[in-house]
Amino acid sequence: MPFFLIILLLITPLTASLDSTINLTSQDRENQQTKDQLDLVLPGEDIYLENTINPDQYIVGPGDGLSFSMMAADRIFTLFLEVSPLGDVLIPAIGVISIDGMTLTTAMKLIEERCLEKHRNAVVHLTLSRLRRFKVLVTGPVAFPGYVVATSVMRVDEIIELAEGDSSTQDISRRNISLFRNGDTLRVDLVKFHMSGNKFWNPTVQQGDMIHVRYKNENVGIWGGVAQPGSYEFVNGEALSDLILLSGGFTRNADSSNIEITRFVNDTDKVVINVDDFDQGRNMLLWAEDHIIIRLKRDYKRQDLVSIDGEIKYPGRYTIEPGITTIGDIIAKAGGFSQRADNTRISVNNEEISQLIDIELARIKLIPYEDRSTEEKAYLKARTRTPKGRLNSASQSFTLDIMNFPLQRNDVVRIPILHEYVEILGAVLHPGRYPLNPQFRNTDYIELAGGITKTATGRKYLIKSSTGQRVPLSDDLTIENGNVIFVEEKLEYNRWERFKEVMAIGGQMAAILAVIQTATRK
Repeated sequence: MPFFLIILLLITPLTASLDSTINLTSQDRENQQTKDQLDLVLPGEDIYLENTINPDQYIVGPGDGLSFSMMAADRIFTLFLEVSPLGDVLIPAIGVISIDGMTLTTAMKLIEERCLEKHRNAVVHLTLSRLRRFKVLVTGPVAFPGYVVATSVMRVDEIIELAEGDSSTQDISRRNISLFRNGDTLRVDLVKFHMSGNKFWNPTVQQGDMIHVRYKNENVGIWGGVAQPGSYEFVNGEALSDLILLSGGFTRNADSSNIEITRFVNDTDKVVINVDDFDQGRNMLLWAEDHIIIRLKRDYKRQDLVSIDGEIKYPGRYTIEPGITTIGDIIAKAGGFSQRADNTRISVNNEEISQLIDIELARIKLIPYEDRSTEEKAYLKARTRTPKGRLNSASQSFTLDIMNFPLQRNDVVRIPILHEYVEILGAVLHPGRYPLNPQFRNTDYIELAGGITKTATGRKYLIKSSTGQRVPLSDDLTIENGNVIFVEEKLEYNRWERFKEVMAIGGQMAAILAVIQTATRK
């Protein structure tokens, strides 16, 4: 065998191995460069998605980033493709591909087709890895009119929020926002979006969009049988059914066959339109400043309830017939008294009645104290003892009487626990609480408390626990549970201070007498 042929056979495997090593090193170098590129891509601010991006709807534009991978027969390409300001991407050995304004699906399909033209058996993988940022123009009465940086997954309300900053105002329209896009004008209704969740009324923004915000101008009012009655911003072309839906829909007790619309026909004159059949009038167009009343069925499934608690077997809320069901009826309905109930004492209160204005009390409070008559002062005292809307019983005979009293809606009946006691206060040796003894008279209780002290004035009173009424104590009075026997005692005072007060009054009297004598002599 010739010498040069032997040399050739020895060199060929080495060359092939060297070529393979060079190719591998070149491929590794390319992959490392791609990795370095990806590491240099700054993520910027976090972007929060509502849901997965739909590639059939997402529009590609300058700044979008694509992760690209192509496996060919001789090598693997891994690149980060950024759409250039001209709307194209550059792939080495493939060329420049324009994808601006295409959907993501169309753009990825075009890139794949161009790659397969050069590498027929290659496998191409593409995915969206970075969302582009662009500017949207916001005009109108916002704190920061001008351009706002946005992404294509942001919606109009987010852009307006950025333009408003911390100075959001109620005067800005939320229902008549204009979105100008490619020569078309779209109406944005954020109130309808927030009420219904329909994204049609709050679209995502696109590059080149302009948003115009204006002040509120006109309103319509809807009141009565809707979930959220009130005044709403007027939208031209809106129907009666649209506004009812926007205000939360009919309540259960709404009378949809009794709708009244008061409408201005000019600056001052009005007409009243009655809608007797909502199904026929649902598409009636509204006018600015319409006032809509939807009647309520006040007696719709009305429950008239009272509460009974305290020492009763089955406390809770019970239905009644107002003016017919009695206190005795409701006690029987609740199972009767418990073993520890004080069945001689019942209190009935009604918060609705207590909140009614006491006209006489309000009148008296407007009068200075020194100008009030004896009767007016007595009324104030009586009202202090007995709050409006309340009834208390503290004796067995009166409790039997009120058993036949009819109850009213939202009355609260309370049965207290039994505490059998009498309090003895004031000028007695041992004031305090003592057991109730039906056989005792007032003198017996005073004796039980150690008798009257030397500081007593001689006046004794009985204070009734139910009303706070104070009456002179006598043997004819029955001492009942919770009553207070009060033995009045002399007030202590400083003798020197009292002497100075007497002297001061004496000096004033002397001065007055001197003036009178002088005037008489003249």
